[in-house]
Order: sequence, then structure tokens, then C-alpha cells
Amino acid sequence: MTREKRTTLIVLIILILLLVLGWILWVVFGGDSTPANVVIEEEIEQVKDDAPPKRVTVSEQELEEEREERVASTDVISLSKTVVARYGSYSNESDFQNLIDVLPLMSAGFAEQTQAFIDGAQIPDEYYGVSTRVITVDVEAQDDVLGVAQVRVTTQREEAIGDPQNVSVKFQDVVLGYVQEDGVWKVDSIEWQN
Repeated sequence: MTREKRTTLIVLIILILLLVLGWILWVVFGGDSTPANVVIEEEIEQVKDDAPPKRVTVSEQELEEEREERVASTDVISLSKTVVARYGSYSNESDFQNLIDVLPLMSAGFAEQTQAFIDGAQIPDEYYGVSTRVITVDVEAQDDVLGVAQVRVTTQREEAIGDPQNVSVKFQDVVLGYVQEDGVWKVDSIEWQN
């Protein structure tokens, strides 16, 4: 390409860019003297005036109550997942660390019972370990006024006896009882179901 052709091409590109820029400026600032947004705003105001007043329907009230109930039960659900996963996982090599970890999440009375169990328990010589994983959590009852709740948790448990490779798997439910102490949910009982 010769120098003349290159210069001509650059001049043409600049002219095209100037034309496009001029057209954009004309559309934005020139053109129609009546602003379009004024007409749209008037139409929106008219539609707002014609609309009936918003009333809360029965179904909206039910949805709001259900949402509030779910939010209130979130504390016991997340607490249940944490407690069951730790409490239900044990190895004779960990010296009851699983129970020690959840003591702060227990009511004063249940924590005392658990600590007494830890202090008096004998660690077996043969290897024993169980790993618990939470599958589902169901809040069966919750009364915020009385400060009590009951939650059923379905778990999958992998148990090894004698050798860490000798694993059996079972599904087991556990029922947790809760009480509120100083406005905080605390586990008050744990019962493994058969």
C-alpha cells in the first residue's frame, strides 16, 4: 500500500467517525424538541392513580408467617447440624474430643451430665471409630415463648470396629431436645433412635 492510499484511508476513517459522532450528538441533544421522558412520566403517574390500593391477601399473610417461622427455626437447624456431626463422630484415639467440642452448645444440666460421662468413661483398647454425616433436619416442635424445641436429624454413620478399614454404614435418626438459656438455644438432650 502506498503512502497516498494509506493517508486517504486514514482521512476516510476519521470522516466516518466524525459523522457517526455527529449523528449520536444530534440524536441525544437535538432532534425532537419534546423530551420523551416527560410523556412517559405522565403516563406512569396516570397508571399509578388508576391502580387500586394494594391490600395484603390471605396468601401473602400466610407466606409472611411461614417465612418468619423458617427464620426462627434456622437457629435450631444450624445448631443441630453442628452438634450431631460432632457429637456423633468418635474415635477412641481422640479421647472424647467430639464431646468436649460441643459442651458450650449444651444446656448447663446436659453439659454437666456429658462432662461426668467423659470423666468416668473407659477408652477401649481395640480400635473403634464412627463418623456421622447429617442428611436431613426436621424441626418437629418449637415454642419460642416457652423456650423449647425438638428436632429430628437423619444421619448416615460409618462405623469401624477393630480396624479403620472394617467399615459398616447405617442410617440412624437422632432426636434433640432444646431449651433457651439467656435467649440462646442450647441442646438439652440427645437420643439416638434404633
